[in-house]
Amino acid sequence: MPNYKLVYFNARGRAEPARILFYLKGQDFVDDRFSYEDWPKLKENKKGYFGRTEMEEAKNDVIIETVTDIELKMMPHYLATDDAKRAELIQAFKDTTSKPFYHYLSDEVKANGGKYFVGNEISLADIVVFNHLDIMTDSTYKIEGVLDQYPNLVAFYEAFREDPRIKSYIEKRPTTPA
Repeated sequence: MPNYKLVYFNARGRAEPARILFYLKGQDFVDDRFSYEDWPKLKENKKGYFGRTEMEEAKNDVIIETVTDIELKMMPHYLATDDAKRAELIQAFKDTTSKPFYHYLSDEVKANGGKYFVGNEISLADIVVFNHLDIMTDSTYKIEGVLDQYPNLVAFYEAFREDPRIKSYIEKRPTTPA
C-alpha cells in the first residue's frame, strides 16, 4: 500500500479537504505540518521545478493555467456522444478555439529561446505543456493537424521528448488512451 505524506502549514487551509478525504477512505497518511515561521526556510528548499524567482514562479502559473484553459475547452468534444457533433466540436477547436492559446504558448517558448518555457532548465510548465502536446499528438485523443501552425511548439515537444530521462520514462510507461 502506498505511503502518503501531506505537507502543509499547521492550519486547515487548502490541505484540509485532502486530510478529510484520507480519513473518509480510512487511508493512513503522514500529516506533516510546519509553522508559518518555518515557511521561508522550507520555501527555499523547494525542488526547483517551479522557478528560481518569483517572476519565474508566476510565469509557471500562467503557462500551467493556460494549458488548463485549453483542456477545459477540449472537454465538450470528449464528452459528445454524437459522432457528427464531436467532429464539429473538434473542427471548431482546431480552427478557432485553440488558436489564441497555442499562439500564446508558441510565442512564449520562442521568446524564452525555444527550449524551455521558464528560465533555462526544465520547469513544471515544461512538463505540463509537454504532457498536453503528447496527448494532442500521440494518444487516442489526438487531434490531427492541430499543431501544424505552431512549429515552435512542435520543436519544443520533439526536443523535450528526446531528453534521455523523458525518453527513458516514455519507453517504460504503460500504454494508455491518454
